[in-house]
Amino acid sequence: MLAVLATACGGARGATEPTKLHVGLSAAFTLPGGSALWTTDHTGGRVVRVDPAAGRVQKSIGVGGYPFGLAYGAGSIWVGSRYTALVTRLNARTNRRQKRIHVGSAPYALVYGAGSVWVTNEGSGTVSRIGPRRNKVIKTIRVGGQPNGIAFAFKKIWVADFGRGRLLRIDPRRNRVERKISIPTADWITASTDSLWVSSETGRIYRVDPAAMAVKATVTVGANPLASAWIDGKLWVPNIDSGTVSVVDPASNAVSRTITVGPSPIAVAAAAGAAWVTSETDGDLWRLDPS
Repeated sequence: MLAVLATACGGARGATEPTKLHVGLSAAFTLPGGSALWTTDHTGGRVVRVDPAAGRVQKSIGVGGYPFGLAYGAGSIWVGSRYTALVTRLNARTNRRQKRIHVGSAPYALVYGAGSVWVTNEGSGTVSRIGPRRNKVIKTIRVGGQPNGIAFAFKKIWVADFGRGRLLRIDPRRNRVERKISIPTADWITASTDSLWVSSETGRIYRVDPAAMAVKATVTVGANPLASAWIDGKLWVPNIDSGTVSVVDPASNAVSRTITVGPSPIAVAAAAGAAWVTSETDGDLWRLDPS
């Protein structure tokens, strides 16, 4: 693997050029956990552990089955493999595989919350709730449609139903859907202190009041936004089809900065004082200055 390299492939308005770290054949989802930054390389069938402070790859762990979504919790990294309907549990300290757990068809996104791991199964229209003590599915919740993004915030589980264009709120105490609202091609969900920000393939981000379950603002970003992250009080949105990252200011509900990165940026995460953006096509992690 390569160390962090400077690149001239993109620039940012009001910022220095990004640097990049090559992690594999593709770089899909990414998140911090256990002092490391983790990224799925779905084409290579691996999860890659990165030291974000040093800017280097520490370990590549084979999981197979087109690994895609990630979650961190209970001292572990949880990885969903879309082709095998499995979630692999990895020890975040030792990098060892601990367990493989059967879930629904084509697991997409994962989140840890309310003492469990929650998995959206795009192919079966369900959400699997995994209990980390027993390493097994303790509840399957039928949501229908095509569930994609998932988040835990405001003591609830939130699911983006891409197929039916809905945002669903699940009560984790009762394991049931309790509210729904319409959002076109709802794809990914990121929480801030007072809102949910839902990406849509329409090139918009919908800001939702979680208590009222109502859209209170719509922000136009780049083409096909996906897995955003809340960094230093702003929403960082990767636009897969634009090769850019849009930085949204919640005070104005508008894009305050647009950063050109590389091809197919799919996810953003914060680690070691930087914003990290995945390039699904090149297998790179782009490191950006959030200031």
